[in-house]
Amino acid sequence: MHDLLSFERLLSDLSARFIALCPGEIDGAIHDSLARIVSTLGIDRSTLSRVFPLSGRMQVTHSFAAEGIGPAMTNVSAREFAPWSLEMMMANRPVVFERLDDLPPDATVDKETLRSIGLKSHVTMPIIVAGELHGALSFGCVRAERRWPEDLLNRMRLLANVFGSALARKHAQEQLDHAIGFERLASSILASLVLAEPGKSEVAIGIGLREIGQFMEAERVGLWDRGSGDLMFRAVQRWHADGFVPPSTLGEPADLPWIMHRLAAGNIVRLARVGELPPEADGDRAALQASGVRSLLVVPISVPVGVTGALAIASTQRAQEWPEALMPGVSLLAEVFGSLHARDTAERRKLAAEVEAAHWRERLAHLVRVHTAGEMSVALAHEITQPLGAIENYALAARRRAGESAPDMTRVSELLDKVIGQATRAGEVVTRMRDMVQRHELEPKLIDIHRAIAECIGMVKMDCDLRDIEIRLSEASRLPPVIVDEIHLQQVVLNLLRNAMDAIGSGSGERAIGVSVTRNEGDEIQVEVADTGIGIANGDLERIFESFYSTKASGLGVGLAICRKLIEAHGGRLWASHRAGGGALFRFTIPIAVQGD
Repeated sequence: MHDLLSFERLLSDLSARFIALCPGEIDGAIHDSLARIVSTLGIDRSTLSRVFPLSGRMQVTHSFAAEGIGPAMTNVSAREFAPWSLEMMMANRPVVFERLDDLPPDATVDKETLRSIGLKSHVTMPIIVAGELHGALSFGCVRAERRWPEDLLNRMRLLANVFGSALARKHAQEQLDHAIGFERLASSILASLVLAEPGKSEVAIGIGLREIGQFMEAERVGLWDRGSGDLMFRAVQRWHADGFVPPSTLGEPADLPWIMHRLAAGNIVRLARVGELPPEADGDRAALQASGVRSLLVVPISVPVGVTGALAIASTQRAQEWPEALMPGVSLLAEVFGSLHARDTAERRKLAAEVEAAHWRERLAHLVRVHTAGEMSVALAHEITQPLGAIENYALAARRRAGESAPDMTRVSELLDKVIGQATRAGEVVTRMRDMVQRHELEPKLIDIHRAIAECIGMVKMDCDLRDIEIRLSEASRLPPVIVDEIHLQQVVLNLLRNAMDAIGSGSGERAIGVSVTRNEGDEIQVEVADTGIGIANGDLERIFESFYSTKASGLGVGLAICRKLIEAHGGRLWASHRAGGGALFRFTIPIAVQGD
């Protein structure tokens, strides 16, 4: 009873503490919590592990042991050494035994593993995030056996849920950072590919393959090509990590018939472990194992007429999970590599070259939007964190209310309504950015341009607040509609606003951005973005619209060039001038929709 009451107080304390933690504080708080768990329960060791269901690997991320007790194993294959425990956790069932002999006959392998590390009594609570096994919280005794009352187990599960919620926030931030890092890498690779001189694309592609391999911590990256109407693929370029000697046993993709059929059908092949291949892929498995491959990712390169190639990434040193968040970026780069290879092949034919140039411009416009979203990530994370924190608080309050002996269901319903409202708020932020970074074809339609620009300002408002910049949109009289692609229009406005924010920088003078939308005398809508920043040098008023010319040390130099092309595609103009009193003034026009459009 004493253990139960003490653990109840500990659970309440930790639940309140973890609500307000930011992702960067979670690791330290978990370590402190494990120490308190060991002390409160009088056990020998408590650990928190990350579980990877695809590979069956368990990696201890946090651990605390009583004085004189050795550390826990840090990395183990649960599928090999504790298969019964892994099966239980994947079914969201705890692993509990007061003595080793309590384990069922199915757990023979687990029993031998646990006996070898000296565990006498043990509890492992699975941590489920978004319906999938994410990790495990363990409580162990190596010096003596002990009982685990049901009431205590219930509270252990609640504590695992608290840790799971905190880890989910931390994991989401890490995945966001990793995905944004990959998108920035993609932007850099694309810029180098666009700048490649005719006939030198192989060098640019080789550099790109190397940078992908180093970012993904893989030892082999290859570009495969597929002839028209042919099932088989052939390697046209390869990169290997320094010090890695490629074996001769896997010379061509033709050694992988099952994988070739999957790719030809347009499917991604994503293997955390080569052993995951089905029985009908025995030949592929043998070839991969002979070549030393432990994990494999192959992304098909698809065009409207079918699959024309693939990008293959292989890890030989360790198992890789290949995060889902990276798949869109890898697919985009695969298409870019495939497009460049196809462009070089078809360079002798003028029509094919012109079609491909249009394809590249659209890819570049998309990557500029992705790059802009990456730069806004800090403000977006801040804006999303607020409703997520509120959701957690309201949900915990609702759970407490519902658990009362005579729950006030009206109050519970009110709290759940607040959860829904905050979830909607967070969803709107995500939806706005998803629409911005998705691949997009030109879709002109009748829109209210003042409303569209006001939404853009809302997207950067948090970032402006963080930088102490005032942003104002002048009130406009009733404006006629325009026919324009709204995503492309908002891409132009966001680029101009981001440039204005960067130009203001960290100066100590006036920090303001003014936006106005008016009708000019030429039956056009004119949009102005004025800032109080460092301004534009006299000789750069036109040069800033040239491709790959940038006044920023880390700029790609493609944003304004793409913006001008997007505006001109709608029949408008985009130009820059000096702002009276200092700073820069950008203007663009869009024709008013004539009656009958």
